[in-house]
Amino acid sequence: MMDTRYIQLCASMICIVLLTSLQLYVKEQTRISRTKLLPYVPSPIPTPVKEPNTTLCPQGRPKPTIDDILCMAPFTFNSSHKNPCWTSVNGKLKCLPYFQVIGMDKCGTTDLFARISRHPDVVPNIKNKETMWWSWERYGYWLWSSNARRTYLSNYIHYFDNLALRLNNISRKKGKTQLVTGDGTPMDMWDFRGWKMIPQNKGLKEPQYLTPYLIRHVNRDVKLLILLRNPVDRLYSDYYFIDNGERSKNRTTFHQAVVKAIDVLKKCEEHRSPRSCLFDFNLNAKLVKHKTRIHLGFYAVFLREWLSVFPRDQILIMRTEDYSANTKSVMKHVFDFLQLKSLKELELSKFKITTSKREYVTKHKLGKQPMLTKTRVMLENLYRPDTEELSRLLKDKRFLWISRDRKSGMVENSTIN
Repeated sequence: MMDTRYIQLCASMICIVLLTSLQLYVKEQTRISRTKLLPYVPSPIPTPVKEPNTTLCPQGRPKPTIDDILCMAPFTFNSSHKNPCWTSVNGKLKCLPYFQVIGMDKCGTTDLFARISRHPDVVPNIKNKETMWWSWERYGYWLWSSNARRTYLSNYIHYFDNLALRLNNISRKKGKTQLVTGDGTPMDMWDFRGWKMIPQNKGLKEPQYLTPYLIRHVNRDVKLLILLRNPVDRLYSDYYFIDNGERSKNRTTFHQAVVKAIDVLKKCEEHRSPRSCLFDFNLNAKLVKHKTRIHLGFYAVFLREWLSVFPRDQILIMRTEDYSANTKSVMKHVFDFLQLKSLKELELSKFKITTSKREYVTKHKLGKQPMLTKTRVMLENLYRPDTEELSRLLKDKRFLWISRDRKSGMVENSTIN
């Protein structure tokens, strides 16, 4: 009788152990499964609040399809950090970029951003350069497509988590932290195609609020850098860079593409303002279809939008030709503008900031013939009113890109491709 009870007791204990083990196993497998299947969910940001300006944020307005940036509560940045960072609602440190290289495509921005990122006080963003958020991702755009995945401000903030993690591990006893991070999206300067989706532009024929207003609302003191190249040469490089399905590209096909693109632009301007045409989604698509993004070269039109919102001393505007000819001098000027610690000659060399090797060269353009003279003349005539306006706007005649640049070899043989 005693042996039977003993056996029953042992059997019960074994069952309990097995059942407990099974429960723990199921729980662990569930955790692993969720870890594998669930996508990244960005940390929450403050929810939109009604601003005193009821014109921008009226009560009872329809829920927007994208983040209503101008109706969001501005962040309160932590004064312990040089970079704009704050503690989110879940107690984690979050950051926005300290600087942004906002333009221009095919002007050397990849090389410039890479050299800035090699400074010991600069932490690269998760995407290493272009976040593509302000101009593309937030609207669900991708180059000429409007069917991409739409993302939100919390996704953009996530791109700068590299810096946030570094700052969390820095001792607060050392005073104000000096590490910063940046965004290097050259489309931000010019690609305003999504303006109709911004709630405050609803019903307008031309936009009143564009990317500069949105960025300044959430990141008031951000430092902006712009690199501009002779617009004629920028277009030639861009033609070889863009994959538009054209199998064979040469200077003759480029000339043909330019003629078609100018015709598209002129037809639009017969009925609309140049500003309205340059910011139009359909016109952008047509120009890409005709193989050349001729509209990117009207720098003054785009720059006016930024200068109307940001103080001039927050924007550093440079020429590609000067950057290519004297990279070391320009980089020292860039670091001064960003208020980063100055580096000695050995440090500039050690961190490869003054290396002669360029970060990116358009491979399809290597070995190609110079642009046809008739194409260059046509484009110079097209862009001349804009470059003259740009020169007046910046009070700098170098932005006229007069012929001496070509005589010095900086245009046809520029190392920035």
